[in-house]
Amino acid sequence: MAVQGIAIGTQVPEFSLKDQNGQQVQLADILRGGPALLVFYPGDFTMVCTKQLCNYRDNLEAFNQFGIQIVGISGNPSESHAEFAKEYDFSFRLLSDPKKEVAKAYGCNSLLMLGGVSRAVFIVGKNGRLLYRYVEPTALTRRKADELIEVLKDLRAKHML
Repeated sequence: MAVQGIAIGTQVPEFSLKDQNGQQVQLADILRGGPALLVFYPGDFTMVCTKQLCNYRDNLEAFNQFGIQIVGISGNPSESHAEFAKEYDFSFRLLSDPKKEVAKAYGCNSLLMLGGVSRAVFIVGKNGRLLYRYVEPTALTRRKADELIEVLKDLRAKHML
């Protein structure tokens, strides 16, 4: 089970992390480009994480219709992210959270995973407010792109996106 997280409609915690190119990236800078899908995942090159991020890569056009920017976040170092992004042709940012402080602030650290990071997705509006959150109950499950596209359609219909 994951620790208590951020409530829908509230402001999400700001953060500053290095991307796969070693550049420091702040959440505020990301949100200037539009709403974001923050994807917390346990690790680069792992089976479920790779399937999840490849599924999002293969559906980028659908996400782009909602103006969504995909941002992956894990504890891996920037160098690992660079190799992972190159290997799987990810055009989105992968951010390094080595101390898992951002994951903890978002409620993604798992007691079942002995302090590791649970797979989780957060949709954050351009205004920095949380629109959707889902923390996976196990390390083997993941939100698929089609499920998230349905969430985005619902958010748009409610004029929240």
